[in-house]
Amino acid sequence: MKRWIVTLGLALALAWTGPARAILVDPYDNVLAPDGFYGLGYFNYYTADELTGPDGEKAASIDLTATVGIARVLAYKTIGPVPLAFQVIVPFGKVEEDKILKEDSSGLGDIIFGPGVFFYANEASGTYLSYWFYAFAPTGEWDRNQTINLGQNHWYFQHQLAVNQMWQKFVFDMNLNYYHHTEEPDNDYKAPPRFELEASLAYQVTDKLILGVNGGGYWDLDEGEVDGSSVSETKAKRVQFGPTAGYQITDRLGANLRWTRDVSAANDTKGDDVWLRFSYAF
Repeated sequence: MKRWIVTLGLALALAWTGPARAILVDPYDNVLAPDGFYGLGYFNYYTADELTGPDGEKAASIDLTATVGIARVLAYKTIGPVPLAFQVIVPFGKVEEDKILKEDSSGLGDIIFGPGVFFYANEASGTYLSYWFYAFAPTGEWDRNQTINLGQNHWYFQHQLAVNQMWQKFVFDMNLNYYHHTEEPDNDYKAPPRFELEASLAYQVTDKLILGVNGGGYWDLDEGEVDGSSVSETKAKRVQFGPTAGYQITDRLGANLRWTRDVSAANDTKGDDVWLRFSYAF
């Protein structure tokens, strides 16, 4: 395969594999928390040895790894009858490809911030529905001469409809996400709008231990654009699935461990994704 084809494929894929991508949902994520401040720390390790083409078939062998930490601060405050929230997410780490491009990027990623609002919260029925807005600022490491970059060098936005439903000891969380991008100024590339589904179904085994499965995927809704012209065969998608576990260490401190395998992809990488999360209620 010609190197430029691989470069384009990896550039498209890294729009997803970068640290600024969505953080998949964990059990109880969409429950309304009491007013106050919450701190979350994530460690994410992603590795992939395959790049797929537009048809979903293997296009090239790669050696891609991303090692990323994420600091996330959430604040909940009920004003009148309306529960509101605000959050700031700061990613940092390193992403590298050692087989074809032999490039790496490390440092600060794109900082994310935005509000949330709960439309419905019913503790008795265990039902919660909320909307979250995420703005991704172009603060991440960027080198216009590289394909591998921690940042994306343009503003983009995510709209999220978040649902939680509990039945006895079963806990179901689901996010429906829509992304839209501004144009990246160095290469005049505009990523297409994207729809994403994230879901988690878990069972509360004991007061402290919860086990379940986690999965999701995304689908680009159009082709990418350069200078306003559509670029054919750039539409991407990916589906991943795997187990999840959570443990409440103390009344204020919790931990979650999640592994997902990319089971299907087009114009993207296929690999394994591991997330370790600690959460603390101040």
